[in-house]
Amino acid sequence: MSDLSPARLIIRVVGVVALLALLVVILIGGGQPLGAGVVAPQTQGVTLDGSRLDLADWRGQFVVVNIWATWCPPCLHEMPDLVRAAEKWQPRNVRFVGLAADSPPENVPLIATKFGLNYPVFPIDGRTQNAWNAKALPSTYILRPNGTTAWSVAGAITLAELDDVLTELTAR
Repeated sequence: MSDLSPARLIIRVVGVVALLALLVVILIGGGQPLGAGVVAPQTQGVTLDGSRLDLADWRGQFVVVNIWATWCPPCLHEMPDLVRAAEKWQPRNVRFVGLAADSPPENVPLIATKFGLNYPVFPIDGRTQNAWNAKALPSTYILRPNGTTAWSVAGAITLAELDDVLTELTAR
């Protein structure tokens, strides 16, 4: 047997577990959404007003995609800024869409009404959420007119951050 003290054994076990956890994060991703230049996954659905929306139909425009859930406090916290950003940027040919992930379907229209979402919203399933690599909610993406990801962030975003990124991207 080994002559390790209980404390040294615990330290070694914790170290091995930490290394295994790091390996898992490296292999499956660390929660970062799609990186720049990645083609956005095919995404379509029925919006809250009953119309069909396919993001591919918005090629030729910048698109802000926000993946959120009704039970997610940071998602709800950022919604007023997303509404203000949509008001500001939609006249400049920037489209916004909200994709409601992992939410009870009956809660999605309630939240959209409560926050006055002024852009299309539709529920998505886990497969679509995984295709976007949205392991953290909220996750926000800005797509270039060619349908590739120009920018993305996991976590809540502010109006100022969106303004900065959209100003830089649309000036090119």
